[in-house]
Amino acid sequence: MENEEPIIYKRHPFVWLTEAADDICYNIIDLEDAHRLGLLSTNRVENLLLQLLLDLGQNINKTKSTLSKILDNNERISYLRAKVIGSLILATKEIYCNNFELILNGNFNTPLYDSVKAESKALKDILEVSIEKIYNNKSVIQIENAGYNVMYELLSHFVEPTLKTEKQKSDKMALKLLPIQFKYEGSPYVKIMGIIDFISGMTDNYATDLYRKIKGIDIGMSF
Repeated sequence: MENEEPIIYKRHPFVWLTEAADDICYNIIDLEDAHRLGLLSTNRVENLLLQLLLDLGQNINKTKSTLSKILDNNERISYLRAKVIGSLILATKEIYCNNFELILNGNFNTPLYDSVKAESKALKDILEVSIEKIYNNKSVIQIENAGYNVMYELLSHFVEPTLKTEKQKSDKMALKLLPIQFKYEGSPYVKIMGIIDFISGMTDNYATDLYRKIKGIDIGMSF
């Protein structure tokens, strides 16, 4: 037994694509959202995105021509965001296809987005700006902390009553809020997975609304 090699799981090839899609969207859309919120100027965001297109080998003359016809600042950034995401998808696809055998054999170790970022100063600049101006912004930190609290309270509200052998009236009332399709039967692990499936499928507004109601912040009849 001591000489047996440990079990090693290789990532499914599709996981690489899902991870890259998340990285692309989060980094670029966060930049667009920061602009809409006034955390970053139009000029700064435009320069970052145009430089990124250049890094990705795109001819930006036509892009600049189209951009000059768009007067609304938010629409200008939305246009550039779409162009950049499309170019990043193509760059990621190229790396994925060129290294597919390594990925298939579990011998490729660099995330696809990181491979693109290694060749782009603009992507590194976007990350630095995001950390400085977005993720460490006080209002963003407050919202993130609120999100952690909402998730903690929702999980506690359903998990604790689910795991109790002898349920009080309050436990039974709490579980009445859990839709029947998420009341999984089986081990405690399976039951908790049902709760996680329920909460993870909530929109931000629904989760916040439910949190406010079960905490007694909003009290009243609503249907």
